[in-house]
Amino acid sequence: MKKRVLFDTNIILDFLLERQPFFSESTIALNIASQGKVSGFVSAHAISTLFYVLSKKISTEKSKEVISELLNTLSVAPVTGKVIKQAVDSKFKDFEDAVSYYSAFEEKVSIIVSRNVKDFSKSDIPVMLPEVFISNILYSSASAGTKLEN
Repeated sequence: MKKRVLFDTNIILDFLLERQPFFSESTIALNIASQGKVSGFVSAHAISTLFYVLSKKISTEKSKEVISELLNTLSVAPVTGKVIKQAVDSKFKDFEDAVSYYSAFEEKVSIIVSRNVKDFSKSDIPVMLPEVFISNILYSSASAGTKLEN
């Protein structure tokens, strides 16, 4: 069974905006999902953030196209009333991270990929930097005898 992986907003923005020095690792991490090596997810609340940030850099129409393409690769982890309540009641310092976490938890995600690992200190789900995630998947693939392409 494929691992279920939630990509935090910062990872997706690194990729979409080609933010250095994070672009390369974020691109490889997301490519692992686009190649079907893992089942990739993005939290529903992140979509509006991504659209907002993109629309400040490119047109509204182009932003919609980019989000649409992203959703061809990543599934949306729902943000329900239950998720919001859990986030409000949580010990997370950052509300947005709490929403991402509980959205991932409800979706039975096994890994969260984020550059803000410390913000997920209350997480029961392993949280990995992109480069750690890539190494973990490469090692798992090598152990299973499969080849992973960049």
